[in-house]
Amino acid sequence: MIERAVQVRVPATVGNFGGVNSATVALDGSLNVKVTPRTDGVLHIRYFGENGERVPRDASNLVVRALEAALASRGLEFRGADLEIYSAVPVGVGLGSSAASVLAGLIAADRLHHLNLDEKQLFELAAGHESRVENIRAAWLGGLVSTAKGAPTQSVPEEFVVDVVIPHCKALDTPFASSRDKEVPGLEDALRVAVPGVSIFLCGSGPAVGIVDRELRLEAVKAVQECFARRGVESRSIAFNSSATGAREWNAPHRAAAPPPEGAVRKPSLIPV
Repeated sequence: MIERAVQVRVPATVGNFGGVNSATVALDGSLNVKVTPRTDGVLHIRYFGENGERVPRDASNLVVRALEAALASRGLEFRGADLEIYSAVPVGVGLGSSAASVLAGLIAADRLHHLNLDEKQLFELAAGHESRVENIRAAWLGGLVSTAKGAPTQSVPEEFVVDVVIPHCKALDTPFASSRDKEVPGLEDALRVAVPGVSIFLCGSGPAVGIVDRELRLEAVKAVQECFARRGVESRSIAFNSSATGAREWNAPHRAAAPPPEGAVRKPSLIPV
């Protein structure tokens, strides 16, 4: 039996958390996807949020590719769908948008077609589309995940905040930015900023810069933004809270996968792009 439609919610993540390349933390910003299956082979995708020009509207979309992979693992064929994707997280800046998309597609397929994927199968399928295993685990489990010692997970205090400075560069305004495209002027200087008691690190593959600081957060954010400004690059900052829970809990059968309560995350634009 195929469900009429499902809504899936997956958190954003910050890789290289605190400068440790095996550590990733789940954030309260999320990717929300509604999938309505079709039987005529047609695929229609609407995207609501920032950086929509980087999101493919065809079968190369990561949500669709993951959904197809999950169906294929059970010998089923993808026969089209209508997708509505609502993102509270910028795409392609190092905040785990690809991991969230892959996980959303797998969860949607599992719920729509009752595939009964277990956690091991879910991670194996995800690995085919996302090389950062720790991103998938953090998005699925929530909290802080490290793969250094068998991927242990620990909760992060609710008041914990990660400030993210996101530079804007024309080279990033493409669907598939390469690592070279993310060499934004001023980034190296930003990562060398030294403020006592502050951890400044590259978010995943970048170019966003993460800042962890309980005392002088505004000073550190300003210093990082000035590095970009000196090279003629505009930037902005967003503060994310950590999320102690992830997609596993958010999409459990007893919980609705609707967007979080008012005020829990920054709302994306309601204009599809």
